[in-house]
Amino acid sequence: MSHFSELIELNKSKGRKVSIFENLVVCTNDCSWDPVVFDMLLKAYLKAGLVRDGFITFRKMVKLGFVPKIVSINFLLDGLLKLGRVDECWGVYEEMGKVSVRGNTFTYNILTHVVCKSEEYVGKVNRFLEKMEEEGFDPDIVTYNTLIDSYVRRGRLKDAHYLYNIMCIRRVMPDLITHTSLINGLCKEGSVREAHKLFHRMVQIRLNPDVFCYNTLICGYVNKGMMREARALLHEMIKEKVPPNSFTCSVLIEGYKKESTLISAVNLIIELRRFGILVSKSLQLDLVVALCRVDKPFAAKSLLERVEKNGEETSLQIYDELIVSFCRLSYVNEAIELKDEMFFKNINPSLTTFREIIECLCRLNRTTEGDVFMRDMTEFGICPDATVCRSLISGYCKEKNISQAEFLLSLFAVEFRLLDNEWYNEVLKVVCEEGDINKSMEFQKRMQRVGYTPNSLSFKYVIDGLLRKAA
Repeated sequence: MSHFSELIELNKSKGRKVSIFENLVVCTNDCSWDPVVFDMLLKAYLKAGLVRDGFITFRKMVKLGFVPKIVSINFLLDGLLKLGRVDECWGVYEEMGKVSVRGNTFTYNILTHVVCKSEEYVGKVNRFLEKMEEEGFDPDIVTYNTLIDSYVRRGRLKDAHYLYNIMCIRRVMPDLITHTSLINGLCKEGSVREAHKLFHRMVQIRLNPDVFCYNTLICGYVNKGMMREARALLHEMIKEKVPPNSFTCSVLIEGYKKESTLISAVNLIIELRRFGILVSKSLQLDLVVALCRVDKPFAAKSLLERVEKNGEETSLQIYDELIVSFCRLSYVNEAIELKDEMFFKNINPSLTTFREIIECLCRLNRTTEGDVFMRDMTEFGICPDATVCRSLISGYCKEKNISQAEFLLSLFAVEFRLLDNEWYNEVLKVVCEEGDINKSMEFQKRMQRVGYTPNSLSFKYVIDGLLRKAA
């Protein structure tokens, strides 16, 4: 085997491959040898992961009358199966019959997997089982489980139940895998109550469900929106000392998200912690984001504080989500506190951080504070965008602070190359409302010097101001 492995490696590195098999055949005339060497070559190819070369070697062996051992054939079948070479698997099985190599339990269980991948699935299953019995092999638990799982995945639940009943008749006791497959099939079909009955039947015959079995049923209830039943199963798991895993927690939290009952998801995390079960950081942070997006920032912040108690670091994205949510609800002081908290944690604020706070302050008639934040923002090397500019100018216009609004128009144009006729017209409108034509004309001249150009709306505001004064 060592020599064969070395030869195969050398052959792989050559540009033009040499047939090791053919050279072995030539050597048989000159030395004392045993046909088992061909069997060893087949194994060496498979060990090296060269399934195709192994298959070619097998075909050549059979053609010359050398009979491979069943162990080697099983390795070959398994390799072909993993590559999805179903037709070659059946070809090997036919060759076995020609050279009178009798399969064993492993052979038939590998071929069961082959059957499950076949396109002519239903007819082939029945013929294969008959052939297996003709050769004196009774299907075992692995055979049945493979077939039942395949039936379930293909949506053929009646056939799966038929095999389940056959197992019981033939005294092959269905195990945990059998029941989990059937429970999965019933849940996918939407028959969750039936799945739970099968679950109870499994417990009655003293099969202890594992985390995968519980997860399958919980998933079924969650998909039907039956969160109370899903949570009851979670409590049962804990009571039976079957610790929930990350999938269990993920499915339940996603279920609460789907039902728009995110506070129940938060309560679930707190409850699990009491039982000593920690939900992963990523799941909790996803829930923080979800709470922010449905305008529950206080619950989100409370959950985030619990995550941070475990020594986990919080990202800029999470802080921005919280700030956006607080500002959307006009809780600007809470948003400012978060921004200060970021500073102490060495998290540099982003454009979003400042933009949301400035926009909210201006909306609440606290434009001067928003202006201070804008200057703070530039010190961080972050340039204001159109939203920041519009918010500040609109805020000053609303407060009738024309001088500061004009100053910002010039600042944005000169320093940041941000010009927008919409902002210009908004300030001009307030100027013209006073009805002082000289003042409005002087304003327009100053703005034209920094790059603003009047449009039809600008002239409308000027005319409206004149008419107002004339009246």
